[in-house]
Amino acid sequence: MNASETGYRDWSNLTNLLDLPPQQWPMYFKEMLGVPAFHGKNAARWVFRRNAYSWQDMTDLPAQLRERLSEKMPLLTSTLVKVSHADDGACKILLRHSDDALVEAVGMPGTKGRTLCVSTQVGCAVKCVFCASGLDGVQRNLSAGEILQQVLWLRREQGDFHRLVVMGMGEPGHNLDATLQALDCLMHEEGFQFAARRITLSTVAPRGTLPQLAEWGRQISVAISLHAAVDEVRHELVPGVAKRTLLDTLQEADQLFFATGREYTVEYVLLRDRNDQPEHAKELAKLLQDRRCHVNLIPYNPVPELPFERPSSETMDEFVHTLHDAGLSVTLRTSLGGNQDAACGQLRRRTTSPPSGSEVV
Repeated sequence: MNASETGYRDWSNLTNLLDLPPQQWPMYFKEMLGVPAFHGKNAARWVFRRNAYSWQDMTDLPAQLRERLSEKMPLLTSTLVKVSHADDGACKILLRHSDDALVEAVGMPGTKGRTLCVSTQVGCAVKCVFCASGLDGVQRNLSAGEILQQVLWLRREQGDFHRLVVMGMGEPGHNLDATLQALDCLMHEEGFQFAARRITLSTVAPRGTLPQLAEWGRQISVAISLHAAVDEVRHELVPGVAKRTLLDTLQEADQLFFATGREYTVEYVLLRDRNDQPEHAKELAKLLQDRRCHVNLIPYNPVPELPFERPSSETMDEFVHTLHDAGLSVTLRTSLGGNQDAACGQLRRRTTSPPSGSEVV
């Protein structure tokens, strides 16, 4: 079933309209609110294309309807707890949901415009040993609307954006239906009208994830987090895929390419003396030979509780050259937001409750 068709069947249980695909808003307004359907279409246009963040912003909706919606169904059900600005222009937000679940998301500057990095879960069950997101495990999945609220909050803080990456807290493959529903809203003509090719979804590829993405068929970019070229090392670094082989994962990735025509990206975090040596580069080059993919090397971003270190610039450059010499397309990512713990691998499930009136830091 198409993710955009998986909205609420019992609309009486709906508590946030962002959990409903925008093309269904007109019918909801007509059947559940008893007003003309065009009000629902107008409301969706206000939210997704006219930068409205509350029902009261929508001046062409009847005042009584705006009051009713504001009372019964707030547009943003999360609270903005803290905004952190890094020296390099990255902006991290901390959101609190009604059950006190805390989620982080990031906006980053780029050469063509801003990129948003959003989360799909509160925490993460994969527990990559070098990543802060899984330190406290996973609390719950985010709904499609809760994923979209990160987009709205970041847009309100920083303005329009050019790209969106699903690379924040959580494993999208463990919450794929809600994630794809949120992405469908981003791309739909009644939603943000965002180009599929400006969206990247990052995943460790749990069983069934890549086949479902192939069936979904959208032209988004898919980044597969490998971090090693042999199963033994990958299973140590990424415990959440201990029952998956690299061959299984890459065969599914190849099928995804055949289904969508989009080359996939292989993500590889470089860890000093763990997976950054010349022999590791040669193993990765051999594994990816003749595959339709691009390699994105990610310098490790330090996490205080974890024992890993970033390799030297010389070591990383040598790794890049080895892959280039083997005929692979490769880039070394520039990390942003590090001085505010907003870089790749630094987002986390914050659980400390602040004293009344203070901020979570």
